[in-house]
Amino acid sequence: MKKLVTAFTTVAIVSSASYAAAQNQLETTLDLVVRGMMDDGTEISYDERIIGSDGAVEYTDLVIAAPEGEFTMSMDWLKGVPSGFDVTFTVSDTIDVTGQEEGVEFSFEIQSSELELTTNGLLREAMSTEDVTVTFSADEFVINGGDPDSAVLRKLFVDLGAVDFDLLFSSEDMFAKGSFNAEKMDVAYDYTIDGDSQIIDQTTAATSVVFEFDVPEDEEDILGYLDGSKSGMFKMTSGASAFTGTTQAEGMSFDMEGTSGDSAFLFEVIDGNITYDALADGFEIVMTPSPDLPIPPVEMAMSEMAMKLVVPVGSSETPAEMVIDILFADLVIGEGLWSMIDPGKTISRDPAQLDIDIEALVQLDAMAAMAGEDPTSAATIHSLDVNQVLLSLAGASIQMDGAATFDNSGPIPMPLGAVNIDMRGVTTLANQLVALGLLDQMQAGMAIGMMMAFGQPGDEADQFISEITFSENGILANGQPIQ
Repeated sequence: MKKLVTAFTTVAIVSSASYAAAQNQLETTLDLVVRGMMDDGTEISYDERIIGSDGAVEYTDLVIAAPEGEFTMSMDWLKGVPSGFDVTFTVSDTIDVTGQEEGVEFSFEIQSSELELTTNGLLREAMSTEDVTVTFSADEFVINGGDPDSAVLRKLFVDLGAVDFDLLFSSEDMFAKGSFNAEKMDVAYDYTIDGDSQIIDQTTAATSVVFEFDVPEDEEDILGYLDGSKSGMFKMTSGASAFTGTTQAEGMSFDMEGTSGDSAFLFEVIDGNITYDALADGFEIVMTPSPDLPIPPVEMAMSEMAMKLVVPVGSSETPAEMVIDILFADLVIGEGLWSMIDPGKTISRDPAQLDIDIEALVQLDAMAAMAGEDPTSAATIHSLDVNQVLLSLAGASIQMDGAATFDNSGPIPMPLGAVNIDMRGVTTLANQLVALGLLDQMQAGMAIGMMMAFGQPGDEADQFISEITFSENGILANGQPIQ
């Protein structure tokens, strides 16, 4: 499969500088490409090579076969047209691919419409340019294959609709950037590997990817992302999705179906600051086991998921902001799963929620930590703001907020501030879990006893409120020292 990917890349962009000849002609360059591939053991044949008056080169009935029958690609024609430093390749609407991977035969078609690939990185006269560009587009791009009678791959289908891709690489600045856009991303497959089978049919609306990054020159240079000398960004957005499928593994079988909303993902490293930011407009999923399994259908849904982490890992003379922001909103579990642990419906089925919003001023030095230096010099926290920590589950909730600064003059950072804790319904839930045999009576009693010892009754039934204060004189709970 690795050689298959390599061949696709070679046929697509034909960008290996080692094949470039002294002449600037596309004909000579492609001759050297073909000769180089054949020297590596690849078989290449074609019915006719047509040279146009504009320097264009067209191969008809082109067949490319990797050594030992690993794969064979065939197409009616492939044409390259030079224009200045650029060469634009077009290809017949269908490319047939057959081969084998680890003794398993496969076959599929690549079906496209108005496919074009343009690069300035092929002709020798363009090799001196500092920026190499590649653009790819098609009005339609489909991969369709598989054999219904195969014991391994019975179906493989990918439909991207209209697609476009662009890439720029600067050899002088060691920098790359690009983008990819697909009108849709419909995927279907049916396979069996080592006795485990899966059938999936999924549709996804428009998908977009944007990226740019400094290119490390070697493995050691990768550490530049941590010390702030290098930067990178990867961003992906995707539309709503729906899927159905069946999985068979280890003697068990499940049917699955679900939907999910729009989603976005960002990962970037800039000036030694790492940002991870993911957002999804929720999901619904149903898993139905086969009738012979004593498990009810599992249904789950969530209205929104979000996670943002900002971590400054580069060495700095001044504190930088660290962010932890997590939201799982309105998680609902279907009655099928609930009935296994609480058939009498004694526990509340209210949607669960987790909401964490924390900010801190810190000084982190990832390079110092990797070098094994003193942890206090590699990580220092100056302040902490707990804007909210909320966990709501099965009718009970715990909510926290507060703030603190830190005295770093000693061997251990000492917090100075306060945290407010509001607990509701915890005693009720603990007693319900004990009654169902899911929680030991002694453990529940100890937890409730500690809550009462450090908390005060609130205005509502089964509510306890506590203020934990961190001072120079020690830690206080509601004004009372914690022994």
